[in-house]
Amino acid sequence: MMETKLKKKDKCILNALLENGRLSYSELSRRCGISRQVAFERVKKLSEEGIAKGFAVCLDRDKLGFSFQAYVLLIAKPEEKLRSELADFLRNSKNVSKIQLLFGRFDFFLELLFRDKEEMTVFLRAIQSFNAVERTETFIVYQTIKDKPEDPLLECFREEE
Repeated sequence: MMETKLKKKDKCILNALLENGRLSYSELSRRCGISRQVAFERVKKLSEEGIAKGFAVCLDRDKLGFSFQAYVLLIAKPEEKLRSELADFLRNSKNVSKIQLLFGRFDFFLELLFRDKEEMTVFLRAIQSFNAVERTETFIVYQTIKDKPEDPLLECFREEE
């Protein structure tokens, strides 16, 4: 995949939207020193190019009752049909926030949210009931120190000195 070179005004727009995705085009134009129409066109272009993939609200998991977070590493059997059934189950599960396929000893990395330990136990038993699952390793989060997935991407917004 080829890296996209961003113009200075695009970097400014993206940085401002990361701070507050609800900024108006007028406010974007003021912050970035461009016209409202240019701000609109640049946001539209960044969206069409897939650089900006939507604008989302950040929800407070704890306040919504999902204070129990866990990660599962999973080793699956190689049969494609069995893996496909497992992947479908995971995709459709309300507790799974992220599924990643891995190279290495483990095949799947799952990010999970639950209301409590009992809900997690029921979910893990359901996963382990699949014939595709050879082994799982579960990590329960007791404290989050940093949750800023955009931080590594902010490097591309720094001005070349």
